[in-house]
Amino acid sequence: MPPVKDIVISWTEWEEKYKPIRNPNSPDPGFWGCMFETYGSDIATLEEMHVDGKYFWTLVDNNPNSVYLDIISGVHVFNRMGYFVTEVPWEEEVLVSNDPSY
Repeated sequence: MPPVKDIVISWTEWEEKYKPIRNPNSPDPGFWGCMFETYGSDIATLEEMHVDGKYFWTLVDNNPNSVYLDIISGVHVFNRMGYFVTEVPWEEEVLVSNDPSY
């Protein structure tokens, strides 16, 4: 379970509310064409964007024994799989999950 302070929403709700932007470096990096890798030209592009941290999100594998992945607000290193940048900033910590048990 996520910490109590987290707001938990579905991936669809996240996509509609926060509007992830497409990754300009690759025609299909996965996840709606919006995921940025954690290395190479994608990291350089993210650094060049000079975007406030409230627009960044991290795709994480919170439970290696599960088939579900989560997106959490902010930039994180632990269990990261990729990053997203959105048009709309997050106001408070958000957990985005495709796990139906939430």
